[in-house]
Amino acid sequence: MRPGPLLGHSDQDDAARSDAMTEDQLLAELGRLYFLEDVSKVDLGRRFDLSRFKVARMLAKARERGIIRIEIHEPTQNLPECADPLKTTLGLPMVRVVETSGGAARVRDTVAQMAAQLLRESWEEGDVVGVGGGRTLHALGGHVLEAPALTLVQLVGVLPSSARMAPLEQLRGIVDASGGSIRTFGTPLFAGSTQRRDSWVSQLGDVRELHDRLDLAVVGIGAWGPEDSVLREAYPPAVRSRLDEAGPVAEMLGHWFTADGGVVAQDITRMSITTEIPQLSAAPHVVAVAAGAEKARAILGVARSGLITGLVTDREAAARMLELAGAR
Repeated sequence: MRPGPLLGHSDQDDAARSDAMTEDQLLAELGRLYFLEDVSKVDLGRRFDLSRFKVARMLAKARERGIIRIEIHEPTQNLPECADPLKTTLGLPMVRVVETSGGAARVRDTVAQMAAQLLRESWEEGDVVGVGGGRTLHALGGHVLEAPALTLVQLVGVLPSSARMAPLEQLRGIVDASGGSIRTFGTPLFAGSTQRRDSWVSQLGDVRELHDRLDLAVVGIGAWGPEDSVLREAYPPAVRSRLDEAGPVAEMLGHWFTADGGVVAQDITRMSITTEIPQLSAAPHVVAVAAGAEKARAILGVARSGLITGLVTDREAAARMLELAGAR
């Protein structure tokens, strides 16, 4: 039931105040009271000496002029007809697949929206949640509107080209408001040598301890290839050649995977600042968020490694993975 006028509030006061308003100001005030304070049209008419029909026409006029704008954020829908067979094929406890359209950025944004919904359903107060990097996870930050009091921790160093796309920075205000905390570090993913890597890791302190206590990790997946990998420019030519020789199809948190889930190029990983595989294996939930049919082989390789427990992806990537896996 809509509440009536506030106790002690004079309808004559509102009627007199409306006489001093411009029409647009009155439209805005009616919209604020009706949509934000839940005052009925009947009560608005009484307060401003208008009929309820006049109030309705004025609210409609306010929407036509753009003074009142209504946004409906419809939840992204899972596609079980794609998700269920992919879950069986990959042997994962949780898979969500969404319908997407548009260019690559739009696809990543839609997948990130579903990942944000999953986080809202999954995380709880006191959790330690690790977050990787990449373009899709950067998009994720814009869809998380609230969080309980938890600890978010950076899992991997940044690539030079993606330093501005760290998702944790987008979430800092939300987490601070809830009484949680965020632990980040500014080192690059690839340190260049094991000595430099060890030196930087020794300075991470409680961040490394949090990697041992993960309740949930949210990670991106990168494809590796001569033409389709944005990772290539992050490494010197000699390292690129070494990776090409090792033959990975995927990268996740600085770890490299073949099409059948094997871990390769560990000498490169030992020069990288990232979460260790035993730490990921110990986490109860590791959810990969990756989009695009061009990443299907990469996602498949990471899934076959046994390191992830969940996946959020799009219909085209799901269909391509089922095709590659020979599933019906």
